[in-house]
Amino acid sequence: RKGGAHRFEGQRRGSMWGNLGRRVASSRFAAAFLRRTRKGSSRLTERPPKRSKALHVGEIYGFVGAITTTVFAALYFAWAYTPDAVLHALGIYYYPSKYWALALPVWLSGTAVAIFWLYEGMNLALSEPLHSLRSLQDGDPGDMPLTQVNAMLFDR
Repeated sequence: RKGGAHRFEGQRRGSMWGNLGRRVASSRFAAAFLRRTRKGSSRLTERPPKRSKALHVGEIYGFVGAITTTVFAALYFAWAYTPDAVLHALGIYYYPSKYWALALPVWLSGTAVAIFWLYEGMNLALSEPLHSLRSLQDGDPGDMPLTQVNAMLFDR
């Protein structure tokens, strides 16, 4: 097939107008034929050059990070669930205690929760009480002189 046209047996190559009756059997060919006759050229057979997509640095770091995380997770689970007898049979004698397989995630999770609580507690401790005048702010303090502000606030 050249140019998307269907060639039937016994059909001559050459003019597109020759055996038009047999060729319109396919709706796909009819649409291509109408497009070609409107444009007047064989632009349907030409394809625009493909642009190569450049990789961004973030995509590369993400791929490397995903592979690294997967490898370390597989090693961690292999170490945590493999019995000591199997590790000794493989010739592996120096590895951390199995206690840390459970203790490390628990300590890291507890530390993360404690950091969030400390952050919120520090913000509450450093903010003014709700009834304090220091918590009130004026949009633009240059509008009124300070004597007028003091007269309005304190001289009743």
